[in-house]
Amino acid sequence: MTLFQKTLTVACLSSAAILPGLAHADDVPAAVQAFLDNLQRQTSAKPSYDSLKVDGGNVIITNLSLAKPAKDAEPAMSVKTAEVDLTGITDQGNSLWQIGKASFTNTAVELIGKDTNLSVSIPSASAEGWYIRALPAAPTPKDELLSNLTFANKMTSGPITITASGQTVKIDSIDTAWTGDPASGIGKFSLKVNNVAVPEATLAAFDTGNMWKQLGYNGLNFDIGTEGDLTSSGDNLAYSFKLSLGARNVGALSLNAAIDNLPITAYAQMLKDQMAGKGIDFVAMSPQLQTVEIKGGSLRFDDASITSKMLPLVAAMQGMDEKVLLASIPPTVQLTLVQFQNEALTKQAVDAVSKFLADPKSLMISVKPTVPMKISDFSTLDPAKPGEAITKLGVSVSANE
Repeated sequence: MTLFQKTLTVACLSSAAILPGLAHADDVPAAVQAFLDNLQRQTSAKPSYDSLKVDGGNVIITNLSLAKPAKDAEPAMSVKTAEVDLTGITDQGNSLWQIGKASFTNTAVELIGKDTNLSVSIPSASAEGWYIRALPAAPTPKDELLSNLTFANKMTSGPITITASGQTVKIDSIDTAWTGDPASGIGKFSLKVNNVAVPEATLAAFDTGNMWKQLGYNGLNFDIGTEGDLTSSGDNLAYSFKLSLGARNVGALSLNAAIDNLPITAYAQMLKDQMAGKGIDFVAMSPQLQTVEIKGGSLRFDDASITSKMLPLVAAMQGMDEKVLLASIPPTVQLTLVQFQNEALTKQAVDAVSKFLADPKSLMISVKPTVPMKISDFSTLDPAKPGEAITKLGVSVSANE
């Protein structure tokens, strides 16, 4: 697992799992008990605390912690929060509760394993309009789905410091927003990881080839964002999302996709597998996914100076002039794409790459079938005729648009 992946994993755990962490007790409010059950489903860890004070709809928890031992390749994990302050807890009916505001003070996270030694410090964090649902005694797939999700109108982590293998990375904040129906889980979600600052010493420790230094970067600053829109029709879901990763003065990658007719049972199973620490078994789930429709997607790169810095360095490494390198790239692209047997796409890609190299702004690959393609449709495609599949999928390449 990369440092970036570990950072996101810990950040998500810290923001979504701290509140539920309360041990079973007779005096624990039903809303807090629902948090506990949600946490245990997500982490398989039993939390504890030193004290819990209840005053009407307000709860104060001191020294909240949870621990999970190492298992197989997964590292040991511990989360500790000095104080959790919950205010405005209200019963929304049908086993749904809302917490008006939650504040967390001095949260520390540790992941320790064979190849992992990571710690995270979050001095303060907060959430507003946080919803949690209890799992009924005889849950339906939809009940399981909703009880495994938490919805908050607004969350912010505040500054975060991450230390891994003696190196430090700082994040200004992780902010999330959600608008929708907590009773159904339908709505729009966004997450922003603001300014992941990688200093020169940390960058050098992971860049053993000294590539970034040669390109003129003494450190890196990243911004990460996701947006999602979940809607439903009967027992099926439609989901569209956008993921973006941007490094300042470098460039940005953006991934977009949209699917329809995803069975709620399949989505619930995916969440259950992830929370159990297992990978999603798409082979086993294949029968449930045959009717899922792919509406389209794209992968886009927006340049912010990295291309102009990279080309002379690559040319020097290959012992050639930069102009010679530039002239060789379009023919290489053409030769590579010939095997896909689609002349239109090959010409489009060569033209787009040539346009981008002449004035590096953006390069995008899009998939947009004329009509949404079902997963079952892919089995009808002839692997010996990839050109037809490309046409049917509506694959296109564009630059500087």
